[in-house]
Amino acid sequence: MNNPFLTPYTTPFEAIPFDRIELQHILPAINEGIKAENSEIEAITANSEAPDFENTIHALDKCGSILSRVTSVLGTYMNSCHSAELQNISEEAYTLLTEHNNNIYLNEQLFARIKQVYDSPEEGLTGEQQRLLETTYRSFERAGANLTPEQKEKYRELTQSLNKLELKFQENSLNETDAYTLHISDATQLAGLPEGAIETAAETAKEHGKEGWIFTLHRPSYIPFLTFSTNRELRKELYLAYSSLGAKGDKYDNRAIVVQIVNTRLELANLLGYSTYSEYITSGRMAQTPDAVFSLLGRLTWSYLPTARREVDEIRALAREIEGEEFEMMPWDFLYYSEKLKQKKHDINDEILRPYLSLDNVFNGITGLATRLYGITFRKNDELPVYHPDVKVYEVYDYDGRYLALLYCDFFPRKGKRSGAWMDSIKGQYKDNNGVDHRPHVTLTTNATKPTADKPALLTIDEVNTLLHEFGHCLHGIFSDVTYHSLCSPEVLWDFVELPSQIMENFTTRKEFLNTFAFHYKSGETIPEELLKKTDEARNFKAGYNCIRQVGLGLIDQAWHNISAPFDGEVLSYEHLATDSFKLLPQIATTGITPQFSHIMSGGYSAGYYSYKWAEMLDADAFSLFLEDGIFSTKVAQSFRDNILARGNSEHPMTLYKKFRGSAPKLDAMLRRDGIETICPHL
Repeated sequence: MNNPFLTPYTTPFEAIPFDRIELQHILPAINEGIKAENSEIEAITANSEAPDFENTIHALDKCGSILSRVTSVLGTYMNSCHSAELQNISEEAYTLLTEHNNNIYLNEQLFARIKQVYDSPEEGLTGEQQRLLETTYRSFERAGANLTPEQKEKYRELTQSLNKLELKFQENSLNETDAYTLHISDATQLAGLPEGAIETAAETAKEHGKEGWIFTLHRPSYIPFLTFSTNRELRKELYLAYSSLGAKGDKYDNRAIVVQIVNTRLELANLLGYSTYSEYITSGRMAQTPDAVFSLLGRLTWSYLPTARREVDEIRALAREIEGEEFEMMPWDFLYYSEKLKQKKHDINDEILRPYLSLDNVFNGITGLATRLYGITFRKNDELPVYHPDVKVYEVYDYDGRYLALLYCDFFPRKGKRSGAWMDSIKGQYKDNNGVDHRPHVTLTTNATKPTADKPALLTIDEVNTLLHEFGHCLHGIFSDVTYHSLCSPEVLWDFVELPSQIMENFTTRKEFLNTFAFHYKSGETIPEELLKKTDEARNFKAGYNCIRQVGLGLIDQAWHNISAPFDGEVLSYEHLATDSFKLLPQIATTGITPQFSHIMSGGYSAGYYSYKWAEMLDADAFSLFLEDGIFSTKVAQSFRDNILARGNSEHPMTLYKKFRGSAPKLDAMLRRDGIETICPHL
């Protein structure tokens, strides 16, 4: 009875009582949650009445409230507060959860009722009810409900194995990232580094109980070092440490795990009647087929590759101008010399902007943008419990004063927190039978530059872009307005989910936006007009290279998930082969993306990394409406909210998009935005 997961939360807004939760509560709560949901499922299957939407589909949507509570916390802890104890708990927990989910999806009596409703749907269902019926049936079908008894047992075996492999991959990546440090005790080796990077490294050294400076493989430490350090050997050391994560032949090596993961996924896809895992995944996405994915990536390659090659050639030429004609630019040189070219061409770099981009001001600017577009407001609440002292909580209210959501913000890197940035929904939105609208709780997590003893957290323009991206995901969750929990935002098709996030990136370098918050942290002065102009002019710097890099990641993903026979080769060699035809820099045989590519190996983007470019096509096309009516257009914003953000998965995403835009998306707007003149014809 002392387990906080097992009774309704009595906190304000039913916030998660993190201050009462202990790791020892997780497994007992999962076991109790499984028992409770099993009873709920049994009540559905034992119902003597003929199956209908209400007693089967809606009843199923309401199941599992205890499990929802505990798994949201477990996921948050795994991503943000990882420890050896938690790893052990999670391995047992996810084994139980995988078995439990299989028991639901492979429950023949339950599926028989669902199928009966699906085959003979009753009249009078709303569009949202029809969507829930369809998605429920499809989710069971895709999870093996139509398999034979023998095949179902194999399905159970494969999913359990896959769960363990993905957890191990994630554990290795996190532990190896945390384990590495570059310790510098000689100040001369800091040459070229910005003052902020040096101060942060000094703070990190203190945290490790050492003198001098420590640099890590977390982006706020790693990227400035490779961009500004004049010490080529140390750049090389740091680059090789990062780019060989999961491939060093030590206890954290992920290569054997990669092979097991992709082969298990292939076997799972074959079992379900698909020739490849990519075919299985895309059949449930907007893309529908791997051919559609390759068509998009092919068109992007054709359109962007000439520009990307010119950009790299220009950077290489500058490097040789500085270092001599015999100089060969290596991957650990690329950021360093590209930054020098950016300064030469545009007279600007990220460090010039940092003093104007304090985290507090940036966050106020981003929330202010939401207020301007949608009328919503944010109130900080220091009383609600949080899962780590770094976390800040905000209450979100609509333009009419109605409570909308809780937003948890966790901005800085630390040990036990995975790299990158993400949004998560820790409580989904739905409306109960009494019409009460249960509002969502969402998290916004980044690994931004930390404050130092003398300065607040000062961000790069790239970090501002990342914050806008994740905030867009948060808005998707915050505005959810559906009846059924399973359809709430952001639970949409995977290649649609990045639209709400990526559309926000369009504001990053707009001077109308920057002028609302970008004030010097000391003087309070706004960014000079000349600097704003340079920032806008540099917006498309390396646009070709950046696109080809993303295409390359998408093709690596597809290469692993389009295999039609078990893989038995060497992981890095196979990866290099996938992108060899358009590599832009020398390839180091011992480095690669795959062994650390958590997005596709343990993060849900398997066979779906193309979604970023797919959604970029959507966001450029969608933002063109804002450009036509004004980037702060409340009319366009309200339409985007009503037709996209609020509707979750209540209709097919293409239907929702057409309601907003008036037509299907076109690639042209994205290429125009990036300054690409030659557009590849449809392949």
